Amino acid sequence: MMKRSIIEYFSEHDGYKCGYCKKPNSNYNYGMWAHTMTVTDYQDLIDRGWRRSGKYCYKPTLDIICCPMYTIRCRALEFKSSKSQKKILKRFNKFLMGQDENKTMSRSKEDMTIDDAEGREQFVETTRAHQEGIITDIDLPFIEDASDPRNEELETISIQEPHSSKVVNQEVAGPDPTKGPCKKAKQVRRQRMLEKLKNKGVDINNLATTSKNKEKQIEDFINELPNEVTRKFEIKLVRTSPPSAEWLATSKETHEVYVKYQTIIHGDKPEKCTESKFKDFLVNSPLLEEYSEIGPYCGYGSFHQQYWLDGKIIAVGVLDILPKCVSSVYFFYDPAYRNLTLGTYGALREIAFTRYLHSTCPFLQYYYMGFYIHSCRKMRYKGNFYPSDLLCPETYKWFPIKDCLEKLEIVPYTRFDPDIDSVDENFPSENDINYIQVLSRGEVMHYKLYRRRVGRRGENIEEMQQYAKLVGSKVAKSLVVVR
Repeated sequence: MMKRSIIEYFSEHDGYKCGYCKKPNSNYNYGMWAHTMTVTDYQDLIDRGWRRSGKYCYKPTLDIICCPMYTIRCRALEFKSSKSQKKILKRFNKFLMGQDENKTMSRSKEDMTIDDAEGREQFVETTRAHQEGIITDIDLPFIEDASDPRNEELETISIQEPHSSKVVNQEVAGPDPTKGPCKKAKQVRRQRMLEKLKNKGVDINNLATTSKNKEKQIEDFINELPNEVTRKFEIKLVRTSPPSAEWLATSKETHEVYVKYQTIIHGDKPEKCTESKFKDFLVNSPLLEEYSEIGPYCGYGSFHQQYWLDGKIIAVGVLDILPKCVSSVYFFYDPAYRNLTLGTYGALREIAFTRYLHSTCPFLQYYYMGFYIHSCRKMRYKGNFYPSDLLCPETYKWFPIKDCLEKLEIVPYTRFDPDIDSVDENFPSENDINYIQVLSRGEVMHYKLYRRRVGRRGENIEEMQQYAKLVGSKVAKSLVVVR
């Protein structure tokens, strides 16, 4: 039986409170309720700025909302970890080896989210009831997505004298001009090693060049643990839609971690974190389970990546595995382990997972992180995963984030494509609307036939034209729209 995407389209929703700048009635989006969705169709949708929360898919109206949200992806195959990201990987390894038993660390700035500073906003998307009674009022958390590796902002520290408001201006002596520049201990050790090798007759010129150019990859940090460690750690991938036996066996424990995370980290009330709401948000998915000869071993669809420590779940990454990418939906963890900066650690492991899947799936190359919100400083952390691209909201082509930042510093909404003649190559023609598939009274037909049956007065053609522009010509002909 052919797999089909079946959706209901909603035109632009009225403005609601922005979860980032807190302005009332300043956030707008288009939406659709997806009963089922093929992974190919969803891949095409997120490449046009769509995003899902549970089974609800939405596309922000970027040119009018207060805080424009641009789709961002990391080129996983070219990923280069920053100094702070390497420290997080090393710290986690030391934790597993039991080397930091007595160390306590305050919460890292890198593991903060927009919600930590301003409180978590939720918005309610009310969809009309179906004859089947499937959809009622749906709580859709406004939390943008989920891997929340968090912000790396620097703090300015004022140093004052004790019991005084006077700022101390101390002059620190500079280096001795009669001596050479100071070297780090690591440089000194390396130079001594090269001298010893030289004395043994080894050609250190080629050795130095090779050693310097070989940069450690993310997998090198992950795999540098010894065979014997103090703590047992493993990551398990379990399918959530349809629910696998592994997911069903761990669903209660997973929900308990989610409740801890939402109530302690985000300050939610327990009634906002019920099991049914948790499932609506992070378990139920429209994505169909699909397999391919050139696909990943686990197949495509929606999954939970569970982080197990000494036999218990301490964190969960909610992922969609699609033909071209691993898409991060959300990430939550046990607050007892917040000192490990698990948000960033989880994102790094998901990038490594994307690279691993690419080894058998050549087309799967990217790690999608949801939306980048430059107008909100605390949501700029996603730009720290290098190299990353932003999606142009007008031509739907990708551009390196470093080339987009200058424009975003000037105006919140901008076109990234510098070519003024470049257009949306997937823009529907006037005739494309006739070939949109419509499901009416149990029968699938082309839109032109549907219009003949219901009559021109009984159908809003402008809404269907708007829908086709938003999803693009290709997807418009693939999705089945319930009328």
